[in-house]
Amino acid sequence: MWYGDNLQQHLVARAGDFLYIPADMPHQPYNLSDVESCVALIARTDPNDQESIALFPELDRGRGPVQRRALTVR
Repeated sequence: MWYGDNLQQHLVARAGDFLYIPADMPHQPYNLSDVESCVALIARTDPNDQESIALFPELDRGRGPVQRRALTVR
């Protein structure tokens, strides 16, 4: 996942990891694998979570050699 004001920070979450993303923190999750599915349990505390999402197309560019594809959340 890329995160931070300009998506300049990076981390890799593995099975069993707990990840906290502070409110208003820009972040871009993705799946490292081209062949395996990624499953995540996501909980949000904002009752208007969909209305609070802000898209930053200017940051949605290549994030280096580890970028793959967007995370699919079910």
